[in-house]
Amino acid sequence: MIPSHKRSEAPERPITFRAAEDLGAFELAQLWADRTAWPINERTAYDELAELATMSALAKWLQRWQPIAIHGAMLAGAKPEAVAGALGNSLQVAFDRWHEWASRQRDFIVNGKPGITEDEYQAVARRFAAVGIKS
Repeated sequence: MIPSHKRSEAPERPITFRAAEDLGAFELAQLWADRTAWPINERTAYDELAELATMSALAKWLQRWQPIAIHGAMLAGAKPEAVAGALGNSLQVAFDRWHEWASRQRDFIVNGKPGITEDEYQAVARRFAAVGIKS
């Protein structure tokens, strides 16, 4: 990170994707939401790079978490169509994002326990299959 030479009152902001991603999703979300951190006028290269790094890293974090949210919504009883609507994409894309993540989680064993159980996996897979979506 480099300090802004124009506005000493502005907090330091990351200017690379790696530095932004290292902040973590919640700190990035707070930074992104802090409108005082983002000048509107007389923007410098630092301002532009910081905003780009922040939005890019936050987008990556959120995309990684989408399958978890899809899984949770389906297990909570949301209809697949509602999940696709919340995702802003098709049923097939919702399934594909969930399936790629869920297949790995089902096989990911820590202390003898899978990331998701076979029952959870099958419950969500059946709900997608009921609307004609399967692998």
